[in-house]
Amino acid sequence: MIDYNVALAKVNEHLGKSEMALQVTSCDEFPVGWLFYYQTKEYLETGDPSSLLAGNGPMLIDRETGDLLILVTYRPVEVQIEEYARRRGHAIGG
Repeated sequence: MIDYNVALAKVNEHLGKSEMALQVTSCDEFPVGWLFYYQTKEYLETGDPSSLLAGNGPMLIDRETGDLLILVTYRPVEVQIEEYARRRGHAIGG
């Protein structure tokens, strides 16, 4: 079992591997774990739409295993989390 700070560190480590500076913008908590949204640091600092990421799916960190899963943007987040929870045997809800 991991806590929020470990989950955030895992996300930041993953984002740090990108060629562009990325930053967490928000986080939602679900029974299965935490869902982190992110954007380019340049867009967050300047608001310049040309710096905006498009199609970047949020990252789910499993609270039991610490596994990182990148969700897709073309399906509802809640559906993907429920499917993941069922596959992993987690309680479903959110």
